[in-house]
Amino acid sequence: MSTRWRIALLVLAVAAASRGANPPGGRVATSGCVDCHLGMDDDTVSPPARAFAHDVHAQAGFTCASCHGGDPAATDQEKAHDARLGFHGKFLPREVPALCGKCHADAALMKRFNPSLRVDQTSEYKTSQHGKKLAQGDTLVAQCASCHGAHGILPVKDSLSPVSPSKVAQTCNRCHGDPTRMARYHVASDVYALYTRSVHYKVRVEKGDTSAPTCNTCHGNHGATPPEVGSVANVCGTCHAAFADRFKASPHWEAFREMGLPGCVTCHSNHEIVKPSEAFLGPGPEGKCASCHEPGSKGALGAIAMHDAIETLANETQTARALLKKASEAGMEVSREQFDLSKADEALTKSRADVHGFQPAAVERDAAEGSKIARTARAAGLKALKGRDYRRRGLFLSLFLILGSIGALIFKIRQVDRENPPRTPEDH
Repeated sequence: MSTRWRIALLVLAVAAASRGANPPGGRVATSGCVDCHLGMDDDTVSPPARAFAHDVHAQAGFTCASCHGGDPAATDQEKAHDARLGFHGKFLPREVPALCGKCHADAALMKRFNPSLRVDQTSEYKTSQHGKKLAQGDTLVAQCASCHGAHGILPVKDSLSPVSPSKVAQTCNRCHGDPTRMARYHVASDVYALYTRSVHYKVRVEKGDTSAPTCNTCHGNHGATPPEVGSVANVCGTCHAAFADRFKASPHWEAFREMGLPGCVTCHSNHEIVKPSEAFLGPGPEGKCASCHEPGSKGALGAIAMHDAIETLANETQTARALLKKASEAGMEVSREQFDLSKADEALTKSRADVHGFQPAAVERDAAEGSKIARTARAAGLKALKGRDYRRRGLFLSLFLILGSIGALIFKIRQVDRENPPRTPEDH
């Protein structure tokens, strides 16, 4: 036995004696392994022992032997690592899913700890691209420990967990941002960089909205797989249902399928999803329709018609809102008109959604209804401002008359004083 192991087992024996023969809760099973490995002060075995103290499994009462087997109470290395007692050292990547699945696929066992936790992760992992590659002998792909860690595993809801909503994208990027590794699979390695420029990332990071999509929102986690052409609209539609429904009823649905084009991604991209605007419909550099529809064609003219209708409504709504705000700040009562203007906002939202149906008439109809409301609100705002100006003129006139009256009164008083000077004693 090496000197290193002798020292470690001596530390273990002293620790066991100080704790007593039968510590409550079976803590000797964990402490035996941990004390020994910490006593070795070895970069290969000590860090896992330190990390396990904070592991979710340790908190639930599991021990090192729960995964590695052996006899954690033994003070001899050979007995502690006895293969006849099921001891297994470091697990190979291909062994990890089965190891985790031993507990996480056991419904009866998991209900004792977390009844709401899914127990199909192992079977789902086998259907993923990661699982399929691992089954083929590719040990570079992700398995359970690649994402969750091995000995310091934290609950998913813990913000420090590498698979928490705030960190999962960076965790995926550890592999998917490696150009050398991704070159093996002919997969782009700039996905995370593109995602950080997307509207989803901005909403999640800058506004703190954790419901905004991240990698596993669209690709899944244990069953991670790239969305196929025919399923992209369904993936996006889980959040953007109104847009997905209109797109499926549009003439582009079948056309895109025939050409093998993914629906939403064709115009919006997949990872670098920027905030859409009316410019998408226009002929300029941001225009999307011109990539398929030639200038002057029915499709191109329809796109311009939708662009103009929506832009007109947006401008009219903005103008009306500015006028009503100005009137309100001046003390004019326009709350009813401001409320009515919200219906124009609804029409604008509906018009933008109707773009995905690619029916210019529907967009123009909704936009026209909204424009009517916006023009009415604008007229009300102008009327309120005229009323404000009328009141101001009346106020100035009243003020002028009052000041004039005061001035005339002062003049009269002084005139009377001059005509009737006060009497002195000599006047008597």
